[in-house]
Amino acid sequence: MSAPRFLLVMVAGLLALFAGLNLTAGAVLESWRVDLTERGLYRLSPGTRDVLERLDEPISLDFIYSREEAARYPAIRAYGARVREMLRGLAAESDGMIRLEEIDPEPFSAAEDAAIAAGLDPIPTDDGTQLFFGLIGRNTIDDRATIAFFDPAGEARLEYEIVRVIAELDRARQPRLAVISSLPFEPDAEGRSGNRIVNDLSSTFELIWLDPEFTTLPDADALFLLHPPELSEGQAYLVDQFALSQGRVLAALDPMAHVALKPGPDGLPPLRAERDSALPRLLSGWGAAYDPTVTAMDRAHGLPVQISEGGRARMRAYPLWFSIPPTGMDREFPPVAALSRGVNVGSPGLLAPVEGATTAFAPILSTSAEGARLDADIASGSPSPDELAQRYEPAPDAPLVIAARLSGPLATAFPDGPPAGEIAFDATAHLDRSTRDADIIVIADADWLDPAFYINPDPVQGDQVVADNLSLALNFADALAGDPALVSLRSRSSSARPMTRVETLRSQAEARYLQLQERLTAELAEAEEELASLNRQGQASALSGAGSDETARASALRAQIVDARQRLRDIERGFRVEIDALERSLIVWTVWVPPLLVMLGAVLFLVIRRRRRR
Repeated sequence: MSAPRFLLVMVAGLLALFAGLNLTAGAVLESWRVDLTERGLYRLSPGTRDVLERLDEPISLDFIYSREEAARYPAIRAYGARVREMLRGLAAESDGMIRLEEIDPEPFSAAEDAAIAAGLDPIPTDDGTQLFFGLIGRNTIDDRATIAFFDPAGEARLEYEIVRVIAELDRARQPRLAVISSLPFEPDAEGRSGNRIVNDLSSTFELIWLDPEFTTLPDADALFLLHPPELSEGQAYLVDQFALSQGRVLAALDPMAHVALKPGPDGLPPLRAERDSALPRLLSGWGAAYDPTVTAMDRAHGLPVQISEGGRARMRAYPLWFSIPPTGMDREFPPVAALSRGVNVGSPGLLAPVEGATTAFAPILSTSAEGARLDADIASGSPSPDELAQRYEPAPDAPLVIAARLSGPLATAFPDGPPAGEIAFDATAHLDRSTRDADIIVIADADWLDPAFYINPDPVQGDQVVADNLSLALNFADALAGDPALVSLRSRSSSARPMTRVETLRSQAEARYLQLQERLTAELAEAEEELASLNRQGQASALSGAGSDETARASALRAQIVDARQRLRDIERGFRVEIDALERSLIVWTVWVPPLLVMLGAVLFLVIRRRRRR
């Protein structure tokens, strides 16, 4: 047999063998999966397996996907394949308890009408048709749960979103959260809030919003105090007794809550806006010390803010608003164990353990070793980055604790019984000690609840989630009142693989550029100031007939200014050229070189094999 015919027959045989093995594996080994990706993108979490093993009744999942319309949008088409793979994996692992069907709704069909009636949210395409990309789940008693649209920007939460639907359909009732808050988060008459965290909580929990003048607490699984207003003695007693009986509380307090003072649609802050919040009588009894007059800073992880310097917009790190990366988290605590993008906070307060407390104080979120303190009154004045740099003194006891878990037995903060006053209490129902070990989470910040701290709005590609604040809130809720199995599912890695080497070198090059830019900008400002001074002197000299030296100096300064501006432009242009060249080089070495080497190796193998046969 000639060499070309031999090669053709060998390739055809390999293709046939590959196709046969693929078909056999698809039919026989559907539930067998091997995930070789670095981040385990296709490996189901232990929490997911736990939910699947606990299913008491079959669940039907309808994947509503406009395949033809999606084919025109590469990002949605790729994410559609990712969603389909996830759904098939769940069905395969469920031992027959999940029945999956993919539906491609034709325009003006009964399937399209059913999808709209179920609450799916299609997007219009260029030709006027609608693109459906959502999920409808049902159980045996026809309860329904949906995902209106699979947003590619939310890929890190894909497994959680789907498993949440499954767990919700298998649950007898929704967990109930009682909420006491001074923040403008309460939903409107249609049940929608302007806050994304509240909307996501509402899809899993029954939220019970308490009036500021509340005189009773509802029967709830947990109590959320989100930047609460000042409580009366009677209201504080109600919270105290809830903590002793139920033991599940989340308190988000803040010495300087920017979100509370945020203007509403009318351009004014809410009527009952409070700059700071505290629980003075309760918190110390729970085992945490908190001073509402002190805020924390962290220059090591300051968030970038845009400021104007010398007429030019610049990005500067702002240490009062900072990110708490995974290194600043208690990775043994399930609600934060899987968070990878950090949690962004704004002018947070500090927590410390109380000596002699009956509860165990465990930090959850902390600053870096460069954390510092700042008076809350100064923080309220929106100090500039330069002013903060001048005041910055790292605390000797850093890292400073921003959030903590308080667990264990509690004693009442009202040892003399219920207070007399506006609320009539049944003294016989008074609890002196907790009936169960408490599990209380305190975070000394309320701004982390504001979408502005974890979402970058993008009208073209959709909102970009840049921090794990949303996942943290949902994890806290699940840990205190929901399904603990869901806690481990949020904020899994994205399938996107950014060029981390490029980003590192970009940061290094940007640092060099900023140093040169700062030096040249200072020289430019100095030269412009001297030139302005000479111009003023020149006007006076013209009247006296003198000023030749000033004129020469002014000409030299103008030339210096032009040269400095040109050098600034050259530096910026050089920065872009360096980064572009680096990206091209890495693409060549990581995308093109490996397959070329494989092909070259295959050719060499065939050549050597043919020569040996001869």
